[in-house]
Amino acid sequence: TRQGYWEGGGEDDFTEVNDETGEVEWNDYRPYLLVSSTSWTADEDFGILLRALEMFDKEVCRREEEAGDDGERFCGLVCVVTGKGPEKEMYERRIKRMTLKAVKIETRWLEAADYPILMGSADLGVCLHTSTSGVDLPMKVVDMFGCGVPVLAVGFEGLGELVVDGVNGRVFGDDKGLRDLLLELCNDGEE
Repeated sequence: TRQGYWEGGGEDDFTEVNDETGEVEWNDYRPYLLVSSTSWTADEDFGILLRALEMFDKEVCRREEEAGDDGERFCGLVCVVTGKGPEKEMYERRIKRMTLKAVKIETRWLEAADYPILMGSADLGVCLHTSTSGVDLPMKVVDMFGCGVPVLAVGFEGLGELVVDGVNGRVFGDDKGLRDLLLELCNDGEE
């Protein structure tokens, strides 16, 4: 089981070298890796994810404090957001103002060859695409499916053609719904 949460320390929060075998292994204290790709447009309310991550961070920290030194540890989360678009700088400024302890947010533009590697390494994928027409389907969900990454998608008319809640993904309606899913899926005590 995973333990602890990311606190900004260490060169690599995800892996460590096994002293006996010399092999690289997952770090028992590694945070969950959440990936979201975006075009940074009005079709995606990225504020939903930021508010959900703030609420997730507060709840994880509250539970940690309540549990004390001998209590259960909760996993943190590293969120990597890929893509470029007109609202990126606005959201990056907002991210810089956030004070988070158990969550780290990174924004990156990836080369085409790097995108599937990152996606395939993710524990969870979040899709914030809502479609201004209500009918176009987010291909980023297909990318997540193709990499075997569990999908969390904001609900909109037409999404059910691609994501069926509880069957091949989870659907949320707002920031609180996403926070609840993150708490459920990231801190269930399972690897």
